[in-house]
Amino acid sequence: MGVMIGFQRRRALSGILTVPLVFTLFGAESAMKRVTLPDVKPVEFKPYAQLEIPANREPSGIVKSRLWPDVYWAHNDSGDGPRIFAMHRDGRMYPSERDGAAHGVRIPDAVNVDWEDIATDDQGRLIIGDFGNSESNTRRDLCLYFIEEPHPSAGYTSVSKKVFFRYPDQTEVPSPVRNFDSEALFYAHGHAYILTKHRSDTGTTLYRLDSEEPGRVHVLTRLESFDTRDQVTGADVSADGKRLAVLTYTGIWVFDAREKEKWFDGAIRWLPTEDDEAEAITIDGDRLIIAADEGDGDLYDVPIASLRVVRE
Repeated sequence: MGVMIGFQRRRALSGILTVPLVFTLFGAESAMKRVTLPDVKPVEFKPYAQLEIPANREPSGIVKSRLWPDVYWAHNDSGDGPRIFAMHRDGRMYPSERDGAAHGVRIPDAVNVDWEDIATDDQGRLIIGDFGNSESNTRRDLCLYFIEEPHPSAGYTSVSKKVFFRYPDQTEVPSPVRNFDSEALFYAHGHAYILTKHRSDTGTTLYRLDSEEPGRVHVLTRLESFDTRDQVTGADVSADGKRLAVLTYTGIWVFDAREKEKWFDGAIRWLPTEDDEAEAITIDGDRLIIAADEGDGDLYDVPIASLRVVRE
């Protein structure tokens, strides 16, 4: 099994490429950054734990808390309501002060249209990416929810800010270029960043949210693209903003930036994997915690040092 199988399988299911789409892709691919990857066998990881019910229903995002020790926040995809789960590293959930562990922390003034990732910032906030955008990229309500990070035993919390956005290079809704879905979010250098999930090529594009002003639709700033060889399903960044971890259906990437925002220009580690249902990743010191397998919520612990250096 090679690193391209996941993309080829999903690309075949997404339909026939149109001529306008092909022309658009030629221009996009010419600016896409790449590295040469060795031909190595994908690694099969064994789970060390599982998320408790109901956080395992369709795990889509996970992030390590910067406020509370041994607290990791997780959430389900659109099949669940607007709630997040505080859990220990071994997947056991902190019980809600009102309704026990199965309740989670509910956010009544939010809507889980298609939650895909969660991040934490240096201001004590959690950020939830409600930006799942299907294959046809038809949504016009893509947004980020900002909430003050609650105590792990809180039963309820509320949204402090809801910020809508759109992509600067999406000129049609629905879009013939199917590169405006996303499942990856992180916060660094005072801004939220989004990595897209492409269905028209094997890369991802990095965007930055420059303002959090509510009440209007913000146009993201497009930064650069990188060939991840498959669709991106999750991301996280170190607290200092220098190390970026990116998850795809068939691999793990770790980028170490030498300059601010230049993650794709620094040292790169990579590891091909066999689990094509992994959709959530967080950095935990010198290790990565990955959540996968809808219905099981398997947790994997991956040392960053185990990834292969593909660029110094």
